[in-house]
Amino acid sequence: MKPSLEDMQIFLAVVEARSFTAAADKLVRTKSAISQAVTRLEEDLGTRLLYRSTRSLSLTETGTQFYAHCREIRDIYNNALADLKSNNKELSGTLTITAPHALCEPVIVPAIRQLNEQHPQLGVRLLADDAPMNLIDSQVDLAIRVGNLDMQSAKVSKLGILRESLYASRGYIEQQGGIPDDLTELRNWQHIINDWQGTPVKYQLGSKKEIRVIPKIRCNSLHNILQMTTMSLGVARLPDIVAEKLVREDSLRHLVTIASTPVHYMHLFSKRPPPKVQHFVKILRRLMSSYH
Repeated sequence: MKPSLEDMQIFLAVVEARSFTAAADKLVRTKSAISQAVTRLEEDLGTRLLYRSTRSLSLTETGTQFYAHCREIRDIYNNALADLKSNNKELSGTLTITAPHALCEPVIVPAIRQLNEQHPQLGVRLLADDAPMNLIDSQVDLAIRVGNLDMQSAKVSKLGILRESLYASRGYIEQQGGIPDDLTELRNWQHIINDWQGTPVKYQLGSKKEIRVIPKIRCNSLHNILQMTTMSLGVARLPDIVAEKLVREDSLRHLVTIASTPVHYMHLFSKRPPPKVQHFVKILRRLMSSYH
């Protein structure tokens, strides 16, 4: 049989303590258990490791060689733990993240910048994708998703809220004669729709008003939808955190808030995720809260 690593560590303790009794005290075991472990180790190896007497014990030639190997194994084990603790503090390796395009520019990329400043030894791999992704096949550590999730195999936690509104350029609003007092009239304006919105396209305007719109333009790129909206081609549903900068620059105007959707993060780690994931989630929470 192959020798047990536990028996090897017991043998190491016996040699260094120079006594079965002292080794038993150190390991909080009975003297009988310590003696049995050494005997079992010798039987598994098929050779004597120790010369025993009532007053002392000494190593055989083979025991001396084996002791050196056992000590080396212990050192490797201790160094591995020390390196792990060091990595947990300094954060190294690679963090792989997937997130929808809408969150990348306003939240994910700034979070990566902060992470890089705090832990320059940690690499990052970002997979921007609005579609569901197999986290195992893509080797993803952390997935950010918008909306309610039904992922039984993943650990899911709420990260924040994504608020979405209808936006239009000042020029387009002026073409339509200004923002109407009755917002249901927005159904008659031209609308730029993201492909994921499907058909029919409905917008909830407050608790009692709803409009159904016919899209003038469909597009699967948020970046291009932003461009077309600022170019006065119509009204678009945009995340507030994406449109905020353009509103400040007076390129867009807020018309009405139409949705508040939860943002979740998820991972496949069985217990707590590793420190690199925990740290990135903390940064994300701070950035998300700054938009509320």
